[in-house]
Amino acid sequence: MKVQSTTPFDLNAYTHSQQRTGQANQPTMITGKFDLSHDTDTVEISNASRQLASLDIVNHSAVYFGTVQINESLERLLKGQSSEVKETVYGIIQSNLITDVTEGDGRSALLELGLTQAQYIANNYMKGDQATEFMNTIRQIGAISTTRTINPETKQIQYDTPPQRPVGAPEDYVDLHYMMRKFQPQTYDKLQDAIVNNKDWSSILQNFAKQASKNQAWIKEYHEDAARAAGNLPIPNRFERADMTNPSSFVHSVKETITRTVSPYNKLLIDNIEAFIRKLKPEGNTA
Repeated sequence: MKVQSTTPFDLNAYTHSQQRTGQANQPTMITGKFDLSHDTDTVEISNASRQLASLDIVNHSAVYFGTVQINESLERLLKGQSSEVKETVYGIIQSNLITDVTEGDGRSALLELGLTQAQYIANNYMKGDQATEFMNTIRQIGAISTTRTINPETKQIQYDTPPQRPVGAPEDYVDLHYMMRKFQPQTYDKLQDAIVNNKDWSSILQNFAKQASKNQAWIKEYHEDAARAAGNLPIPNRFERADMTNPSSFVHSVKETITRTVSPYNKLLIDNIEAFIRKLKPEGNTA
């Protein structure tokens, strides 16, 4: 299996711009968040691997990298939780929210089920403000998932994420990464090329920062984007009345809801709820 992943690097730090002689200039404060690698995550699985029985496999979920705030919230809320709960939460994100399912109806059904699974976690493993914040964070990821588009030229899957403000950053912080991609995509491509090829990327970044700071129209639109929700969540949720008192009741009520409708996605949803409850073992048991 070959896996490629995108790793974001935060440039909100004191950085030294290098002269071609190799001597460092005085440090300057540069804010923004930039991807320093490729744009897409790809996974290739052999045919033999695909034929393994799904019930014999509990996959380890990838840790989600969405926005700085989302990841900080998840890490903080899951601190102290068991490894099973952590795996299950990231499994919801990977299998129900940010998925590779191509059909819109299938993605919508998985999203609804994922939000319900997250509510089960909140009800049974969290309390009070922690449970509320957890569901708000999961809904943010769900909203981002509804912005999914495919680039017609590259065929890459893309999601619109809101502007990011690093934890502890001032209220007037501006995400240069977001602004450059939105207002000067050609400059953003030039920056990426300079970073990858070890060219003078800092001057590109600083020049854009100066230009952006003087463009009030950009700043106004940026703050409007920051205040706007990323996407729309499905209302109503077909699984919202699921019995969450214990694992077996939860799985049974979800399966009943699934089977009441004839749909090509029924098996996908049943496999999904069974995988969810397996991840919670030994804490959760459907028996």
